[in-house]
Amino acid sequence: MDGPGEDNPPEESLLKLYDELYSSGITDGEVSVINDDSGWGMSAHRDGRIVFEHLGGEAAPLHMIPVTKTHVLQLWNKLIANDIDGILSEPWLPGYSTK
Repeated sequence: MDGPGEDNPPEESLLKLYDELYSSGITDGEVSVINDDSGWGMSAHRDGRIVFEHLGGEAAPLHMIPVTKTHVLQLWNKLIANDIDGILSEPWLPGYSTK
């Protein structure tokens, strides 16, 4: 949550990243995984929401809620592997949230 990152993180790092979301004490925090090659990023939020968006603004943001920890980790791994088509085949909703 403090901004540092690593290239091609192992599963253990993704688990720690997700767990940091709930152990940080920040009530409205989020943690993100970014694929620098594709420009896509995915952030998990404390409210159980996940947001998928192109950081260059080439596509409208998408979200899902609620998303389990296991599913978040699966999606993050797809993002790291640059499986954008696999990610887009998920049941996304338009925008950042349902609010």
